[in-house]
Amino acid sequence: MKRVGSLQSIFRHPVKAMRGEQLIASQVDSFGLYGDRSYYFLDESRNGKYLSADVVPALLGYEVTMSEEGNASDYPEVHVLARDGSAFTWGEDLFSHVAQTAKRPVLPMKSTPQEGGKNWEDHILLVTDASLREIARLAEVEELDPRRFRGNLVIVLDDDEPFAEDKWLGKQIQVNDVLLQVNKHCERCMYVNIDPDTLQMNKAILKTCAKRHDNHFGVYASVIRTGSVTVGDEVFVSE
Repeated sequence: MKRVGSLQSIFRHPVKAMRGEQLIASQVDSFGLYGDRSYYFLDESRNGKYLSADVVPALLGYEVTMSEEGNASDYPEVHVLARDGSAFTWGEDLFSHVAQTAKRPVLPMKSTPQEGGKNWEDHILLVTDASLREIARLAEVEELDPRRFRGNLVIVLDDDEPFAEDKWLGKQIQVNDVLLQVNKHCERCMYVNIDPDTLQMNKAILKTCAKRHDNHFGVYASVIRTGSVTVGDEVFVSE
């Protein structure tokens, strides 16, 4: 294993498509960060597809945090704060509010610790600081919030090489006692254009990703060995 950097940030998204939470440390189970994407909505107006922020950008206006760890059969409760100041737990009031915001019928869903968050392409999404700076430079913005890209782990590289993560495909990543297998690129949609705080759109972000890196940003990895990760942990890649 060769050191490539350190862990700068950890992000968990308890409710798919809504704003997540930044963590100092997290357990990593067989399906990724504990509780990540464990709650979600299906869009009944689109044949039960996942309700997503590329279709309903206002979903990013909901800020979600998760309680302390739950039991073996259920994930912890989530707490949701809407942009209008309304506060919810997972229940009918929230479901009604989301349906009104989305202007479409929705079906709330929830997975268990045994099922994991099945509603994403892979367990964990990795992004790097150098790639964030490269897209920001080319898109002519001062900086890019990593939350635009929904990464779980943001890695500060020892060598400031944009898209160094391309070289990790097919290799293993170790962070503390967690071992990951890097599988594929993450293909991007208009989601990245949305400012996670203001919800304002900047179409230059997706256009830049398409032009500079074949519409890819970040890499997906699956969990080989569970454990825990903490901000500041060293990151190693197999040689």
